[in-house]
Amino acid sequence: MSLATRCTACGTIFRIVEDQLRVSDGWVRCGRCAEIFDARELLFDIEQETPPPWPAAFVPPPAPAMPAPLPPPPPVQQPPAPEPSWMPPPEPEPEPRIDPLPTGWPPADDLRQEPRWEDEPRDLPPEASQPASAPEPALLASEPMPDTPVAAPAPVPEFMRRAETAARWNRPGVRLALVAVSLMLTLLLLLQIAVHFRHALAALHPPLRAGLQGLCSMTGCEVQAWQRIEALSIDSTSLNPLGSAGYKLNLTLRNKTAVDVAPPSLELSLTDASGAPLARRVIAPEALQPPLQRVSADSEQALSFSFSTGSQRVSGYSVVAFYP
Repeated sequence: MSLATRCTACGTIFRIVEDQLRVSDGWVRCGRCAEIFDARELLFDIEQETPPPWPAAFVPPPAPAMPAPLPPPPPVQQPPAPEPSWMPPPEPEPEPRIDPLPTGWPPADDLRQEPRWEDEPRDLPPEASQPASAPEPALLASEPMPDTPVAAPAPVPEFMRRAETAARWNRPGVRLALVAVSLMLTLLLLLQIAVHFRHALAALHPPLRAGLQGLCSMTGCEVQAWQRIEALSIDSTSLNPLGSAGYKLNLTLRNKTAVDVAPPSLELSLTDASGAPLARRVIAPEALQPPLQRVSADSEQALSFSFSTGSQRVSGYSVVAFYP
Protein backbone atom coordinates (compact mmCIF):
# COMPACT_ATOMS: atom_id res chain seq x y z
CA MET A 1 0.00 0.00 0.00
CA SER A 2 1.40 3.42 -1.04
CA LEU A 3 -0.18 6.30 0.90
CA ALA A 4 -0.47 9.86 -0.34
CA THR A 5 -2.16 13.04 0.88
CA ARG A 6 -3.24 16.33 -0.65
CA CYS A 7 -2.38 19.79 0.74
CA THR A 8 -5.47 21.55 2.06
CA ALA A 9 -4.11 24.95 0.97
CA CYS A 10 -2.69 24.47 -2.56
CA GLY A 11 -3.91 20.96 -3.48
CA THR A 12 -0.44 19.48 -4.08
CA ILE A 13 -0.35 15.66 -3.87
CA PHE A 14 2.73 13.98 -2.42
CA ARG A 15 3.59 10.58 -0.99
CA ILE A 16 3.84 9.93 2.73
CA VAL A 17 4.75 6.97 4.94
CA GLU A 18 3.04 5.64 8.04
CA ASP A 19 6.14 6.15 10.24
CA GLN A 20 6.08 9.88 9.52
CA LEU A 21 2.38 10.07 10.43
CA ARG A 22 3.00 8.14 13.66
CA VAL A 23 5.96 10.31 14.71
CA SER A 24 4.32 13.69 13.93
CA ASP A 25 0.76 12.72 15.01
CA GLY A 26 -0.41 13.27 11.42
CA TRP A 27 0.91 16.83 11.03
CA VAL A 28 3.04 17.58 7.95
CA ARG A 29 4.29 20.65 6.06
CA CYS A 30 3.65 21.17 2.36
CA GLY A 31 6.89 21.43 0.36
CA ARG A 32 5.32 23.86 -2.09
CA CYS A 33 3.38 26.41 -0.01
CA ALA A 34 4.81 25.57 3.49
CA GLU A 35 1.30 25.00 4.85
CA ILE A 36 1.08 22.86 8.02
CA PHE A 37 -1.97 20.59 7.96
CA ASP A 38 -3.25 17.23 9.18
CA ALA A 39 -2.37 14.67 6.47
CA ARG A 40 -5.00 12.28 7.73
CA GLU A 41 -7.84 14.50 6.49
CA LEU A 42 -7.12 13.84 2.75
CA LEU A 43 -5.22 10.52 3.07
CA PHE A 44 -5.75 7.95 0.28
CA ASP A 45 -4.07 4.93 -1.38
CA ILE A 46 -2.48 6.27 -4.55
CA GLU A 47 -2.45 2.82 -6.21
CA GLN A 48 -6.09 1.86 -5.57
CA GLU A 49 -8.02 5.09 -4.87
CA THR A 50 -8.56 8.33 -6.73
CA PRO A 51 -7.30 11.55 -5.15
CA PRO A 52 -9.89 13.32 -2.97
CA PRO A 53 -11.47 16.47 -4.47
CA TRP A 54 -9.82 19.78 -3.76
CA PRO A 55 -10.90 21.92 -2.15
CA ALA A 56 -12.49 19.26 0.00
CA ALA A 57 -16.23 19.20 -0.49
CA PHE A 58 -18.26 19.84 2.61
CA VAL A 59 -20.61 17.02 3.35
CA PRO A 60 -23.21 18.11 5.86
CA PRO A 61 -23.98 15.59 8.56
CA PRO A 62 -27.33 13.80 8.28
CA ALA A 63 -30.12 15.69 9.96
CA PRO A 64 -31.57 13.93 13.00
CA ALA A 65 -35.00 12.44 12.61
CA MET A 66 -37.76 14.71 13.83
CA PRO A 67 -39.73 13.22 16.73
CA ALA A 68 -43.43 12.64 16.34
CA PRO A 69 -45.53 15.62 17.36
CA LEU A 70 -47.00 15.41 20.83
CA PRO A 71 -50.78 15.54 21.26
CA PRO A 72 -52.07 19.01 22.15
CA PRO A 73 -52.53 19.58 25.87
CA PRO A 74 -56.06 19.72 27.23
CA PRO A 75 -57.54 23.19 27.37
CA VAL A 76 -57.03 24.99 30.64
CA GLN A 77 -59.93 26.95 32.03
CA GLN A 78 -58.95 30.54 32.62
CA PRO A 79 -60.35 32.25 35.70
CA PRO A 80 -62.73 35.13 34.96
CA ALA A 81 -60.91 38.44 34.46
CA PRO A 82 -61.57 40.97 37.20
CA GLU A 83 -63.71 43.92 36.24
CA PRO A 84 -61.82 47.22 35.95
CA SER A 85 -62.41 49.67 38.78
CA TRP A 86 -62.27 53.45 38.39
CA MET A 87 -59.47 55.38 40.07
CA PRO A 88 -58.90 59.13 40.13
CA PRO A 89 -56.03 60.39 37.89
CA PRO A 90 -52.74 61.12 39.64
CA GLU A 91 -52.05 64.71 40.56
CA PRO A 92 -49.28 66.38 38.48
CA GLU A 93 -45.97 66.83 40.25
CA PRO A 94 -44.75 70.41 40.74
CA GLU A 95 -42.01 71.44 38.34
CA PRO A 96 -38.56 72.02 39.92
CA ARG A 97 -37.48 75.58 40.29
CA ILE A 98 -34.51 76.55 38.13
CA ASP A 99 -32.52 79.68 38.90
CA PRO A 100 -31.83 81.91 35.89
CA LEU A 101 -28.09 82.07 36.68
CA PRO A 102 -25.79 79.71 38.60
CA THR A 103 -24.58 80.73 42.03
CA GLY A 104 -21.74 83.22 41.84
CA TRP A 105 -22.72 84.74 38.51
CA PRO A 106 -23.21 88.50 38.37
CA PRO A 107 -26.81 89.79 38.45
CA ALA A 108 -28.59 90.67 35.26
CA ASP A 109 -28.44 94.44 35.89
CA ASP A 110 -24.60 94.32 36.14
CA LEU A 111 -23.60 95.68 32.72
CA ARG A 112 -20.15 94.96 31.46
CA GLN A 113 -18.48 95.09 28.10
CA GLU A 114 -18.00 91.74 26.44
CA PRO A 115 -14.85 91.15 24.34
CA ARG A 116 -15.33 91.37 20.58
CA TRP A 117 -13.41 89.31 18.06
CA GLU A 118 -11.68 90.97 15.13
CA ASP A 119 -10.96 89.29 11.85
CA GLU A 120 -7.26 90.22 11.80
CA PRO A 121 -5.63 90.95 15.19
CA ARG A 122 -3.04 93.74 14.93
CA ASP A 123 -1.30 93.55 18.31
CA LEU A 124 -0.60 89.80 18.37
CA PRO A 125 2.24 88.04 16.47
CA PRO A 126 1.35 85.80 13.52
CA GLU A 127 2.08 82.68 15.55
CA ALA A 128 -0.38 83.66 18.28
CA SER A 129 -3.22 84.22 15.81
CA GLN A 130 -3.33 80.50 15.06
CA PRO A 131 -4.62 78.21 17.79
CA ALA A 132 -2.08 75.63 18.93
CA SER A 133 -3.16 72.15 18.01
CA ALA A 134 -2.72 69.57 20.70
CA PRO A 135 -0.53 66.66 19.59
CA GLU A 136 -2.48 63.55 18.95
CA PRO A 137 -1.32 60.53 20.95
CA ALA A 138 0.58 58.13 18.72
CA LEU A 139 0.28 54.42 19.22
CA LEU A 140 3.57 52.56 19.14
CA ALA A 141 3.70 49.82 16.56
CA SER A 142 5.25 47.41 19.06
CA GLU A 143 2.41 47.89 21.60
CA PRO A 144 -0.74 45.87 20.84
CA MET A 145 -4.18 47.46 21.09
CA PRO A 146 -5.63 46.87 24.56
CA ASP A 147 -8.86 45.43 23.12
CA THR A 148 -7.19 43.43 20.33
CA PRO A 149 -6.91 39.71 21.23
CA VAL A 150 -3.45 38.22 20.70
CA ALA A 151 -3.54 35.02 18.67
CA ALA A 152 -1.85 32.04 20.28
CA PRO A 153 1.14 30.62 18.32
CA ALA A 154 0.39 27.53 16.29
CA PRO A 155 1.83 24.29 17.72
CA VAL A 156 4.97 23.06 15.97
CA PRO A 157 5.33 19.27 15.45
CA GLU A 158 8.15 17.45 17.21
CA PHE A 159 9.95 16.39 14.01
CA MET A 160 10.09 20.02 12.85
CA ARG A 161 11.63 21.14 16.15
CA ARG A 162 14.29 18.44 15.85
CA ALA A 163 15.05 19.50 12.27
CA GLU A 164 15.39 23.16 13.31
CA THR A 165 17.76 22.20 16.14
CA ALA A 166 19.93 20.12 13.82
CA ALA A 167 20.02 22.95 11.27
CA ARG A 168 21.07 25.41 13.96
CA TRP A 169 24.07 23.27 14.95
CA ASN A 170 25.07 22.85 11.27
CA ARG A 171 25.53 26.58 10.64
CA PRO A 172 29.07 27.55 9.50
CA GLY A 173 29.58 30.01 12.34
CA VAL A 174 28.51 27.51 14.99
CA ARG A 175 30.73 24.77 13.51
CA LEU A 176 33.76 27.09 13.45
CA ALA A 177 33.14 28.05 17.07
CA LEU A 178 32.90 24.37 18.08
CA VAL A 179 36.15 23.56 16.27
CA ALA A 180 37.95 26.46 17.99
CA VAL A 181 36.68 25.41 21.42
CA SER A 182 37.70 21.78 20.75
CA LEU A 183 41.23 22.79 19.76
CA MET A 184 41.61 24.99 22.82
CA LEU A 185 40.41 22.23 25.15
CA THR A 186 42.77 19.73 23.48
CA LEU A 187 45.71 22.10 23.98
CA LEU A 188 44.83 22.59 27.63
CA LEU A 189 44.60 18.81 28.10
CA LEU A 190 48.04 18.31 26.53
CA LEU A 191 49.56 20.98 28.77
CA GLN A 192 48.01 19.35 31.84
CA ILE A 193 49.40 15.93 30.84
CA ALA A 194 52.85 17.45 30.24
CA VAL A 195 52.88 19.09 33.70
CA HIS A 196 51.66 15.94 35.45
CA PHE A 197 54.16 13.57 33.74
CA ARG A 198 57.03 16.10 33.45
CA HIS A 199 59.55 13.90 35.34
CA ALA A 200 58.95 10.86 33.13
CA LEU A 201 58.97 12.94 29.92
CA ALA A 202 62.27 14.60 30.88
CA ALA A 203 63.86 11.21 31.65
CA LEU A 204 62.57 9.42 28.54
CA HIS A 205 63.10 12.36 26.16
CA PRO A 206 65.98 14.59 27.39
CA PRO A 207 65.47 17.22 24.60
CA LEU A 208 62.10 18.05 26.16
CA ARG A 209 63.65 19.06 29.48
CA ALA A 210 64.25 22.70 28.42
CA GLY A 211 60.65 23.12 27.27
CA LEU A 212 59.29 21.48 30.42
CA GLN A 213 61.39 23.76 32.59
CA GLY A 214 59.99 26.79 30.73
CA LEU A 215 56.47 25.48 31.27
CA CYS A 216 57.20 24.93 34.98
CA SER A 217 58.47 28.50 35.28
CA MET A 218 54.95 29.69 34.35
CA THR A 219 53.03 27.17 36.46
CA GLY A 220 55.32 27.17 39.52
CA CYS A 221 56.48 23.53 39.31
CA GLU A 222 59.94 21.92 39.10
CA VAL A 223 61.43 19.24 36.85
CA GLN A 224 63.17 16.59 38.98
CA ALA A 225 64.55 13.08 38.46
CA TRP A 226 62.03 10.36 37.66
CA GLN A 227 60.96 8.33 40.69
CA ARG A 228 60.69 4.74 39.50
CA ILE A 229 61.19 2.30 42.34
CA GLU A 230 60.71 -0.81 40.12
CA ALA A 231 63.87 0.17 38.23
CA LEU A 232 66.07 -0.16 41.38
CA SER A 233 67.27 -3.21 43.25
CA ILE A 234 69.64 -3.87 46.19
CA ASP A 235 72.00 -6.61 45.02
CA SER A 236 74.17 -7.16 48.14
CA THR A 237 74.30 -5.91 51.75
CA SER A 238 76.56 -6.41 54.77
CA LEU A 239 76.60 -5.10 58.36
CA ASN A 240 80.08 -4.97 59.94
CA PRO A 241 80.87 -3.95 63.57
CA LEU A 242 83.23 -1.01 64.07
CA GLY A 243 83.87 -1.35 67.81
CA SER A 244 82.24 0.51 70.74
CA ALA A 245 78.80 -0.65 69.56
CA GLY A 246 79.29 0.95 66.15
CA TYR A 247 78.29 -0.62 62.83
CA LYS A 248 78.81 0.03 59.15
CA LEU A 249 76.22 -0.89 56.52
CA ASN A 250 77.52 -1.68 53.02
CA LEU A 251 75.19 -2.20 50.03
CA THR A 252 75.15 -2.17 46.24
CA LEU A 253 72.30 -0.26 44.49
CA ARG A 254 71.57 -1.15 40.87
CA ASN A 255 69.54 0.65 38.14
CA LYS A 256 68.10 -1.91 35.72
CA THR A 257 66.63 0.55 33.15
CA ALA A 258 68.11 2.68 30.37
CA VAL A 259 67.08 6.03 31.93
CA ASP A 260 68.30 7.96 34.97
CA VAL A 261 66.06 7.77 38.03
CA ALA A 262 65.83 9.61 41.33
CA PRO A 263 67.80 8.23 44.34
CA PRO A 264 65.64 6.38 46.86
CA SER A 265 65.59 6.48 50.65
CA LEU A 266 66.60 3.39 52.67
CA GLU A 267 64.73 1.87 55.59
CA LEU A 268 67.10 0.04 58.01
CA SER A 269 65.48 -2.28 60.59
CA LEU A 270 67.60 -3.88 63.43
CA THR A 271 66.71 -6.88 65.61
CA ASP A 272 68.30 -8.42 68.70
CA ALA A 273 69.29 -12.05 69.37
CA SER A 274 65.67 -13.09 70.07
CA GLY A 275 64.42 -11.58 66.79
CA ALA A 276 62.60 -8.74 68.52
CA PRO A 277 62.73 -5.30 66.80
CA LEU A 278 65.55 -3.24 68.21
CA ALA A 279 65.54 -0.06 66.13
CA ARG A 280 64.27 1.33 62.85
CA ARG A 281 65.79 4.20 60.92
CA VAL A 282 65.20 5.93 57.58
CA ILE A 283 68.40 6.93 55.75
CA ALA A 284 68.13 9.82 53.28
CA PRO A 285 70.16 9.68 50.01
CA GLU A 286 72.29 12.62 51.21
CA ALA A 287 73.39 10.69 54.34
CA LEU A 288 74.97 7.85 52.34
CA GLN A 289 78.60 7.63 51.35
CA PRO A 290 78.95 8.90 48.68
CA PRO A 291 75.78 11.11 48.69
CA LEU A 292 73.34 10.20 45.93
CA GLN A 293 71.87 12.86 43.59
CA ARG A 294 70.84 10.58 40.72
CA VAL A 295 71.11 6.88 39.86
CA SER A 296 72.53 6.61 36.35
CA ALA A 297 71.06 4.29 33.73
CA ASP A 298 72.33 0.66 33.68
CA SER A 299 74.73 1.22 36.57
CA GLU A 300 75.68 -0.15 40.00
CA GLN A 301 76.45 2.12 42.95
CA ALA A 302 78.39 0.95 46.05
CA LEU A 303 77.11 2.78 49.14
CA SER A 304 77.85 2.70 52.89
CA PHE A 305 76.42 4.14 56.10
CA SER A 306 77.94 4.17 59.65
CA PHE A 307 75.87 4.37 62.83
CA SER A 308 76.01 3.55 66.56
CA THR A 309 73.56 1.63 68.78
CA GLY A 310 75.15 2.33 72.19
CA SER A 311 75.20 -0.68 74.47
CA GLN A 312 72.69 -2.66 72.40
CA ARG A 313 74.00 -5.41 70.22
CA VAL A 314 72.55 -6.13 66.79
CA SER A 315 71.94 -9.69 65.65
CA GLY A 316 69.88 -9.14 62.46
CA TYR A 317 68.89 -6.40 60.02
CA SER A 318 66.96 -5.68 56.81
CA VAL A 319 67.24 -2.91 54.19
CA VAL A 320 64.39 -1.71 51.95
CA ALA A 321 64.54 1.05 49.27
CA PHE A 322 61.50 3.33 48.82
CA TYR A 323 60.46 6.84 47.76
CA PRO A 324 58.95 8.94 50.55
